[in-house]
Amino acid sequence: MSLKTHITTNAVSLFARNGIRRVSMDDVARKANVSKRTLYDFFKDKEALLIEVLKEIRKPFIEYFSVWERRPDTALEIILLFNEKMIEKPTVLCDNFFEDVMRYPEALKILLEGKRLFLEKVVELLKRGEKEHVFMSDINYDIISLFFQKQMPSAGTSEVYARYTHEEVHNTLFFIFLRGICTDTGRDILDKFVVKKKYRNMSGDSSQ
Repeated sequence: MSLKTHITTNAVSLFARNGIRRVSMDDVARKANVSKRTLYDFFKDKEALLIEVLKEIRKPFIEYFSVWERRPDTALEIILLFNEKMIEKPTVLCDNFFEDVMRYPEALKILLEGKRLFLEKVVELLKRGEKEHVFMSDINYDIISLFFQKQMPSAGTSEVYARYTHEEVHNTLFFIFLRGICTDTGRDILDKFVVKKKYRNMSGDSSQ
């Protein structure tokens, strides 16, 4: 791992947990165990560092999609496998992160662009699943994409996450959404996946 990547990785954990405004460049230097001068050799200011942080957060999405898309599974199975992999290595961003990033226009562009590209991939899979008859054909998936592009986490969600883990909240909404768009064939695949997942969890086996 390069020194720049090492610094960025440490900054990810700080920004994700505390937001951006509460984290100083001194905090990042201490966390990464480098001098402040070294930090500024790589990043001219906090926004430059934030841009790299956002790119680092995006990497797993790109890597996993490139792997799963080559598999001979249905689009539904790819989405389910992708979701499991992302839960294994989550980057949970606190509410303050999304509030704070609004203060950094160039970083905000990177965040929104990453979200747009991610949703494009999702819509590609949804439309592929439509052709595979695992997702319903009478749904305009482009509208779903546009809706989610406009959604940003807000401080109002903090009460939910105070009571439940991010994984519980995510999985509840994720499976409700999938079940709602699945055909009978898709629901059979989904139900088998859920049963298999429960069996793995009970047996302690986390392998695919």
